[in-house]
Parts: sequence; structure tokens; C-alpha cells
Amino acid sequence: MTERDANTAFAAALVDEWARAGIEHAVIAPGSRSAPLALALVRDGRLQVQVVLDERSAAFRALGIGLATGRPAILVCTSGTAAVNFHPAVVEAAHARVPLLVTTADRPPELRASGAGQTIDQARLYGDIVRWFCDPGPPEDREDAAAVWRTLAGRAVAHASGPPAGPVHLNLPFREPLVPTGAALVDAPGRADGRPWVATTPATRLADAATITQLAELVRAHPDGVLVAGWGARVAPATAARFAAAAGWPVLADAISQLRTGPASISTYEALLRAGAAPRPELVVRVGAPLTSKIATAWLDASIPQVLVDPDAEWLDPQH
Repeated sequence: MTERDANTAFAAALVDEWARAGIEHAVIAPGSRSAPLALALVRDGRLQVQVVLDERSAAFRALGIGLATGRPAILVCTSGTAAVNFHPAVVEAAHARVPLLVTTADRPPELRASGAGQTIDQARLYGDIVRWFCDPGPPEDREDAAAVWRTLAGRAVAHASGPPAGPVHLNLPFREPLVPTGAALVDAPGRADGRPWVATTPATRLADAATITQLAELVRAHPDGVLVAGWGARVAPATAARFAAAAGWPVLADAISQLRTGPASISTYEALLRAGAAPRPELVVRVGAPLTSKIATAWLDASIPQVLVDPDAEWLDPQH
């Protein structure tokens, strides 16, 4: 009996499931070992596929897509040191909470630690910086292929999307042949009507009524306060503007906070502080990380009460 094509079926199932989950972009740094996944992405037709020869550039392209869209892009490379060049973008994605789905092709287990070319230890290559890591092993002809493969794809999207959003690493070993064999594919059909195999709904994180009341009373009691927006603020400009108007406070917005253009925003705060033209506030409400300006950080030292608002409970407090 002719052996069924597991590589092609596995890659096609992953891509189909990612498309069902709403993924729209993929960036490929080409190489032979990743051929099954690269071919599946191009053949599917629902994702916008970009080919970038340099792995580091490809990784930052995918990072930018995630930052702009709020959805993870699929990032693909071949085996070996190609995957190492993704590391800077993976770290950036983790700290900036940007969704990113990294797929590194790999040699099968029997070729590892044997001197085979383009082979390094890729297991947990990015350490604990990723939201989730999985190495499912080489694709095989199995009766439960649909459930196992499609759950893998859906789970990767869920972990990358968060909260908190960030990078996910799938290490995918492929045995040769790496191109379609022409044999029948392993059966791995998706659910009917285009539904994803696994649908996830992110939890909505809201402050309780007592916390909101406490914050309102603090703001009301400190008319000379300031709203500080650092990187990762993730606050809509209209929301920041309404808060500033209600409080009567200015907004000190970092360059990468996306809040520098509101009616109460002061983007030139560093120049004002250098000139000594700004009195110190009574209270600081901060969204996102501290301002990158050392002058502003010194001005807003630990003697001023600060309230940090972070939906992912990140401890963004370098001044302790």
C-alpha cells in the first residue's frame, strides 16, 4: 500500500486552521527544510505571504505586522542557525506584548546531534521569553490527525493573542521528502462551515467598582496631577483625552505611546523640564511603562504617589 503524504497534509491543516482563526499575514525566510509549510502558505491563498531572504529582517517584518494589526503573523524559517536570527524580534515581541507566531522547521530526531548540516538544538531555543513552546514531532499518518494538528494550530494562535499577547514558538521537524509526493494525503478535515477547530475568547479584564471609585476619589483630591503614557500604554487616544478633560490634567506621552496628539498631550515635556518650567505634580496616573526620558523619570521620582494601570498585571516599576 502506498504511504500517505503526512508532511503536506500536516502543513495544509495548520495553514487552513490559521486562516479560519483570522490570521492574514505570513513572512517566510526561505530554506529547504521549511518547504512543506512554505508551500502550504502559498497554495492556500487566504494569507498575504511575503518572502524576505534575511531572517532578522523577516522577523522584524512579522513583528511590525503584529504591532499594526493586533493579530499574529506567521513567521517561517528553515532549520539551524536561521532560527537564531529571529531571537531579537522574539524578545521585542515578548516585552512589547506584540502577537507573533514563530515556526522554525527542524531536522527529525534521528538527525539531531549527529553532525547533519543545518542542525542545532532548537528545543526551547528562545527560553521562557515565549508565551508557549511546542515541538509536536515529525508529521505521521494517524487516525486522529485532524484533532491533534488543528488543535495545535488553534492553541498557538490563542497563546500568541493573549492576554498578554506575545511570541509563540512552534518547532516543526520534517522528514524527507519535503515536497508533495503525489500520494494521497493523510485525512485531516476541518470543521464544517469554515469554523475553527478550537475557538477561544479572551477574558475581559475590568477593575472592580471599589477600585474605580478609589481612583476617582484620588484624582478628585489632587487637581494638580498628570497622566503619564509610556510604551505599551494600549489606551485609545479618545479615552485618554476624556480622562484628561475630566481630571483637568495634562498628558505626558512617550514617543511610542500613540498618545502624543491628543488635545491635552504635551509631547515636548522634556524641553520644558530642562528649562525648569514645570511644577511637580501631586499625583501620577500611569498607563504603560515609565517614560524613556531620564529627566522626566527623575522629575517623577518615588516621592510622588503613582497609580499604575496595567491590564496584564505587569510589574512596571523600576523605581520600586
